[in-house]
Amino acid sequence: MSDAQKQIKELRQALLKAGQDIEALSKVKSDFVSIISHELRTPLTAIKESVSLVLDGVAGPINVEQKNFLIMAKKNIDRLVNVITNILDFSRLESGRVTMHKRKMNMNEIIKESYELMKESAAKENIRFEMDLAEDICMTWFDPDRIRQVFKNLISNAIKFNKPDGCISLSSSNAFINGKNVIKIGIEDTGIGIPEDQSANLFNMFNPLDSGMTRSYSGVGMGLAVCRRIIDCHSGDIRAESKKDIGTKITFTLPVYKKDDEFNFLLDDSITKAGYNDSNLALIFFGVKIKKDANEEKMAGIEKIVRSTVRGPEDRVVRFRQGSVVAVMAGTDREGTKKILKRLKEKIKIPLKYGLAVYPENTNNKMGLIEKAEENLKSGEFMV
Repeated sequence: MSDAQKQIKELRQALLKAGQDIEALSKVKSDFVSIISHELRTPLTAIKESVSLVLDGVAGPINVEQKNFLIMAKKNIDRLVNVITNILDFSRLESGRVTMHKRKMNMNEIIKESYELMKESAAKENIRFEMDLAEDICMTWFDPDRIRQVFKNLISNAIKFNKPDGCISLSSSNAFINGKNVIKIGIEDTGIGIPEDQSANLFNMFNPLDSGMTRSYSGVGMGLAVCRRIIDCHSGDIRAESKKDIGTKITFTLPVYKKDDEFNFLLDDSITKAGYNDSNLALIFFGVKIKKDANEEKMAGIEKIVRSTVRGPEDRVVRFRQGSVVAVMAGTDREGTKKILKRLKEKIKIPLKYGLAVYPENTNNKMGLIEKAEENLKSGEFMV
């Protein structure tokens, strides 16, 4: 081995060790934040409950001045709990320790829920609250709880940084951006706006607004960083347009998966979760044996029956190969798959052929799973 090759080998080993050290430090940091956050939240919960009981008069009558002080204390406790929650969320999202439980849904449902949840807060500040939602918005995959968290943070900011008699508008639309189908969501306010020199880092942790605006308006600049991480985990994009003293519009997009793109997205997501949870994943393909049965009406009927039979919280049913195959991603092993197929054979009268691949029994990568399942599908190797 030449001197140059030895140096390259040594450098590779050094880089590998440095990467491992960085990963270990990141885990230590994440664990530290989680422990500290938990230790802080536990006593705060007890303090908040005690303050609430006194406010409600359970411990005896209180005068107006005492009540005002207790209301102030409760507000600051809520603020501190929110800060701790954001720190914990950001740490988990940054370290990849949060699993997104995505479902195929209509985003307008979440927008309407968020509107109902926040409209009273807006009314208290004399802020007009409006919605302009596309009726034909595409269904797409997202974690409803995490997206609700995004709306709560963004709408809270729009209320907090708005002007007296201001307005907030929520909007949704379908869009085609950079060659991709997306849904586009807007949260626009008529508030104080963001200085141009500070908007570039708006979604960073402890962004520059913390030094001035957020301090004046009771914040630490973490909510938007959490929002960005959540949208990143959905392969989406989030950005802001703002003019000082005129207002701010936050826009985020989420991808819309069509045809085989949806299958590939769901399989990637399912493999990631199975690896994270150290669990099994069965990829099952359903095809028809007789060509005359391979029409859209019958394939749609098969898909409907499969959906009603495979009902695990993380199980997915989707069409593949331009709709000619019904694919199932189920959190089970080979024996569990046989039970699913036996139930389906009782319900589906059309002769079917099946393909199966199990993660990690057969392979631990996406292409290996697809190839194994298709091989079974063609050969009829896997039988119930």
